Amino acid sequence: LSVGLLISSCATAPAQAPTATPAPVATTAPVAPTIAPTDVPTAVAVASVTDSAGRVVAIPANVSKIISLAPSTTEMIYALGKGSAVVAIDMYSDYPPEVSSVAKISNPDMTYNYEQIAALAPDVVFAAGITNPEVVTAIEKLNIPVVVVGSVNTTVDSIKSDILLVGAMLGANDEATALTTKLQADWDALAAKVANVSTKPRVFWELDATDPSKPYTIGAGGFVNELLVAAGAVNVFGDVENPYPQVSVEQIVAAAPDIIILADSLYGVTPDMVATRAGWEGIPAVKAQAVMPIDDNLVSRPGPRIVAGLQAVIAIVHPEVK
Repeated sequence: LSVGLLISSCATAPAQAPTATPAPVATTAPVAPTIAPTDVPTAVAVASVTDSAGRVVAIPANVSKIISLAPSTTEMIYALGKGSAVVAIDMYSDYPPEVSSVAKISNPDMTYNYEQIAALAPDVVFAAGITNPEVVTAIEKLNIPVVVVGSVNTTVDSIKSDILLVGAMLGANDEATALTTKLQADWDALAAKVANVSTKPRVFWELDATDPSKPYTIGAGGFVNELLVAAGAVNVFGDVENPYPQVSVEQIVAAAPDIIILADSLYGVTPDMVATRAGWEGIPAVKAQAVMPIDDNLVSRPGPRIVAGLQAVIAIVHPEVK
C-alpha cells in the first residue's frame, strides 16, 4: 500500500512502481517560482504561475479559496499560516490536526467528487505531481485552475522549491523563505551530527510488502534515499537506478542488511511478522532483531516535516547520536 502513498504524497494504493532520476543530498538553493501579472482583460485580476510541471497556469491575483489534493501540499499551506484558505482536501490529508474539520473531496480509490469541487468554487486546486492527468483535465473543465505542486522526481531541493511556489501564490513569500531557510539549516545540523560516524549500517527500507516475496524498496533516486544517506546509513539497494525497485527475498538475503526499516508499519506490518517470513530468518537484521517501524507520514510526504523524517531515521540507524 505505501508505494502509492510515497509516490503520490496522497496515501493511494499502489498501481505500479514509479520511475524517477537520482538526486544528491540537498545543497543548492531552490529555484524561485515564476509568477507574473497578465495583460488579458478579465472581470477578476489574474496572474500567471509556472507550476512544478512547467505548465503556465492563469490564476486569480489574490488566492483566498484552495482545494488541496495531496497531504504534502496541505501541510505546506498550513505551515505557511494559510490554512484558513483551505476549503477542501483529499481524504488522506490528516495533518495538522485542524484539517479534521475540512471537507474531503476524494474517495479511497482516488476518484473525486467534481460536483462538490464545483460547488466550493475554489480559486485554485493544488494537484500532486502524479495526480492522474484525467483528474486535472476534469477539474479544468469546471473553469477552475489547477496548479501542480511536486513531481515523482522529488528531492529535498525540490521540496523547498515547492514550498516557495505555494508561498508565492498565497502571498506568503516571506513565510516561505523563512520556512525553507529553517528547513535547510535544521537538515544540515542533523546531517552534521552523523557526518563522522565510525560505522554506517546497511539498511533495507521496506516500502511495500503486500507480496512479502517481492517487496518494494528504495533505489538511488528520490528524497527517501537522501534521507538514508544524510542519516549516515548505506541503502543496500542504493545502486539500483529505479528509485522504487521491487526485489526478491534472495536479493535481500544477499544484500545482508544490518537494519530493516518498516515504512509500511502504519499498514499493520510488524517486526514479528517479518521474522516469520519464509527465507528471511538468515538476514542479519532479522537475526539481530533490528527490524524497526517508522512513522511513514514523516518519510513519505515531501513537505515541511521532512526534517522530522530525517531525525526519525537517525534515531533508528544511529541511536547513539543525540
